[in-house]
Amino acid sequence: MLKLSRRHWNNILIFVVLILMYSLYDWSGTKLDQATKPMPLVPEQAQLLSVSVANQRLVRVAGQWQLQPGGVSANAQQMASAWQFSILPLASAQVQPDWVPVAQASLQLVGEIAPQIWLLYPDPTLGNASSQPSYLLQQVGQGSLYQLNAAQARLLFLLE
Repeated sequence: MLKLSRRHWNNILIFVVLILMYSLYDWSGTKLDQATKPMPLVPEQAQLLSVSVANQRLVRVAGQWQLQPGGVSANAQQMASAWQFSILPLASAQVQPDWVPVAQASLQLVGEIAPQIWLLYPDPTLGNASSQPSYLLQQVGQGSLYQLNAAQARLLFLLE
């Protein structure tokens, strides 16, 4: 029988745990692949309750989407569908401290207490070279940025 002190047994236990952690780590890279896939704005199983953008609020009233203030709008249904079903590609940029968002949206999902806050930034990588501006979208609390074209940004954030 091995006679080891308590300190030596602790060291052996630490090494065993490290070996176990190393052997159970997922080396296939599937988690990395999932992080680079396009992401829906609203999770598939979630339902959109309301969206607040600037001084407008998109809500469902009597089975129809309405922008308040302003009443029923054909654009309201398109905006709700865009928030619910848009799938965005991941951008390679990272948010810089000097970036200022041009718009903010607050999404309330059914069954969620806290809203999701989304920030819209102009894409600084394009500069003025393109006639159509491009945008980057970030969910507050997450570091990932997603690409939006000008038409998507106008629809989601009611940009002029």
